[in-house]
Amino acid sequence: MNSFTLVSNKVNSLNGEIEVPGDKSISHRAVILSMLSEGQTVIENYLSSEDIFRTVEISRILGADIYLKNEIMEVHGIGLEGLIEPRKVLNFGNSGTSIRLFMGILAAQKFESVLAGDKSLRKRPMERVAEPLRAMGANIETNKGNLPVKIKATNGLNNLRYRLDIPSAQIKSAILLASLFTDGKTIIETDTETRDHTEIMLKDFSSTIEVDDKTISIVGGNIFSPEYIYVPGDLSSASFLILAGLISKDSELKIKNVGLNPTRMGFIEIMKLMNADIEIDADNQFNSNEKIGSIVVRSSKLKGIDVPTNLIASAIDEMPLVFLAAACAEGSTSIRNAKELRYKESDRIEAMVNNLRSLSIEVNEYDDGARIIGGTIQGANLDSFDDHRVAMACLLASCRSETPVTVRNCLNINTSFPTFKETMNSIGMNINEV
Repeated sequence: MNSFTLVSNKVNSLNGEIEVPGDKSISHRAVILSMLSEGQTVIENYLSSEDIFRTVEISRILGADIYLKNEIMEVHGIGLEGLIEPRKVLNFGNSGTSIRLFMGILAAQKFESVLAGDKSLRKRPMERVAEPLRAMGANIETNKGNLPVKIKATNGLNNLRYRLDIPSAQIKSAILLASLFTDGKTIIETDTETRDHTEIMLKDFSSTIEVDDKTISIVGGNIFSPEYIYVPGDLSSASFLILAGLISKDSELKIKNVGLNPTRMGFIEIMKLMNADIEIDADNQFNSNEKIGSIVVRSSKLKGIDVPTNLIASAIDEMPLVFLAAACAEGSTSIRNAKELRYKESDRIEAMVNNLRSLSIEVNEYDDGARIIGGTIQGANLDSFDDHRVAMACLLASCRSETPVTVRNCLNINTSFPTFKETMNSIGMNINEV
């Protein structure tokens, strides 16, 4: 089953108007905060993916009633005091976001829980989340920094003043969720901007939270359902369409109703620096606290750049696409200060370097990134390295290759973009299962 292979054939041009599935990061947080809140919440346009269904399953095990129908989810909140002790190990599959957010919640409980995941998730670091939670009074054991994680019962957590040295929204979110279960104020300081979906949604749920440029403060206590949440299209998923449109000849795409959160715009900013023709219209028809709008992208002659280090964090999920964009650009592109890529579903630096070399692209690998020399892409047989974003990025190489690009082990695409093949084919690509 894991050998699921896709082949992407030569692309002529890509055109059309399209929407992408709901945002994965926002979907996770909508389910979790709805579960913890007082009241009932309807979530529209959530992402129907394996990762989100893991979050739903874990929430149900912990006591929440959740009903799914079409693109609507109805969550009956159980409040901060309503969680029940799980009777089995909590299996998070491949979802790094879900397990790290739940670590913050479960760290505050008066019962024990054990958290596990699949082969890929077992390789990802968990001490970075456990450490600040321990500072709050949590009793957490990891397996030499990895899964499984055992969280023992606690009589309560303390407030914390914490400096976020690793630019990770997951660490930040775990602390914020744990802070809900405290009596006073917790403060997080950071010099690097990271995704702020948790902060935005906590406000939607009437949490007492304040945010400025470098400080987040939150006061513990009950949260209350806003009753309705619309999940915008996932900008990370839209990014695959964006790059495909940029590197394919005679192409123009319009992506509608997509999230335009300022902390997620790093990839688009990098593409613009590389001479991409991209237009943004933040029309926000849904009256959401998240920015929502449309993106128009046209074929462009990309130029190599030194990627600004201040854009890395806000483009971290899209960096495999930056690697491919660099391969299609004129000149060389330098990516540095991106060591965090080595701790994703795969070592994304190693994965993309190996795959680009197989595509006949010259690459110099560094500990924290790579230097990529743009050139002529030759079709090849590639591996996903069990990573959904690597798989999808590599399939786009056919936009610039005369011969097919084959990628092995693509079942992982269901993690974040289960309709990827159908969506890409609807605008003119030719991706098939073999």
